[in-house]
Amino acid sequence: MNKIDNSFNESVSTFVTESGLYTYIIHHPGFKRSAAVYGTPFGALNIQQRKDGETIEHKKGVQHFLEHKLFEDEAGDILSQFAAIGASGNAFTSYEQTFYYFGHNGAIEAPLSLLLDFVSSFTVTADSVEKEKGIIVEEMKMYEQRPITRLINETYRNALHQFPFIYDIVGTEESINATTLEDLRKAYDLNYNDSRMVLAIVTPEDPEIVKEIVERKTKNHIKVESQVEDIYPDEPLEVKHTRREIFENVETAKMSLSFKLPYTGTSLQKEEFLFDMLLEMNFSELNPHYQSWLDEGAISHSFAYGTEVQNAFVLITFFNEGTEYARFEEIINAQMAHLIADQEQFDQLKKRYYGEMVMSLSNADDLAVNVAREHFQEMHYFSFLSMVQALTFEDILEIKTKVKIDNSSFLLMSQNQ
Repeated sequence: MNKIDNSFNESVSTFVTESGLYTYIIHHPGFKRSAAVYGTPFGALNIQQRKDGETIEHKKGVQHFLEHKLFEDEAGDILSQFAAIGASGNAFTSYEQTFYYFGHNGAIEAPLSLLLDFVSSFTVTADSVEKEKGIIVEEMKMYEQRPITRLINETYRNALHQFPFIYDIVGTEESINATTLEDLRKAYDLNYNDSRMVLAIVTPEDPEIVKEIVERKTKNHIKVESQVEDIYPDEPLEVKHTRREIFENVETAKMSLSFKLPYTGTSLQKEEFLFDMLLEMNFSELNPHYQSWLDEGAISHSFAYGTEVQNAFVLITFFNEGTEYARFEEIINAQMAHLIADQEQFDQLKKRYYGEMVMSLSNADDLAVNVAREHFQEMHYFSFLSMVQALTFEDILEIKTKVKIDNSSFLLMSQNQ
């Protein structure tokens, strides 16, 4: 096994199985808990793919549908099987990945074997696909009834033209009902081979013994040489709607204001981290005007913000609720036009973020997910931590120059009339 040198006193080993599975083992001697994540870079954004010259158009939400179906096999419900051996298993589909994972306070072999077995086995039947459709449609409707979910989804549709953020992770009722066994099989074959996936394990057990378990469980996995290519639509730089109002069953009006910028960086993770740091300097309690914004009702206690950095664009979005939406828009625009970058605040935030990240290294479940996620960003997690440690105030000053407010999108979600 290869060792990853890091400045965090973490024992990190990596190896690649004969099937092509890149595996991390983070050794935590003295701890009781083990955790593992087995994941694929196949998320809701990956609607169109190409392999060996063939372009494949997936049904929207097929990633989430596939996650549902893999939790069943001939022996029954996978979650019940994890529970029977004292482990807690689960999965989630995001826009960019699908992860299957477990946490366990006992010996790792049984839950790790179960994880590797069920994810690498496609036992879905046509009848089970039909039965699942109603379950997923109900789940989709439940999420759609949440005002914050509707606000986020409609915010993407306000600012973006074609980029797949405009589609819900679960899909649409139409796409769910149109999904077939063949659709799931095609998506699985393209994206669930070990050479495309990653396995991240955090455990107190001997790494060599854990490696033997992984190699034994994957020895019959077929290695796939040719890889799938993800294809994304060309996204225009200008926002789709500068202003839009929709009417929903909400008690209090909700709103969002987004700024769409060109992406001109070289590291998605670094730039997103810096944008978020800059926003916190200006739109949190660090800003002396924050309390007065709250007092006058321009922002509420549900006020939030975030950044999406993609190769095609940067989207900075603010969310709020209340009746003072004109004032909300006014203060956000004014602050974005005169962003503050303060050396003392930068030092304070950097220490806080970095300290929280180092503290999280002792949480096996979070660490396994973070290691797997950063792997798909072509950076191991400990390099990400070192990147944060090496940030300078000049980096914040540079990111500040990239913020423009001339390409914005305002969405108001009002009460049904």
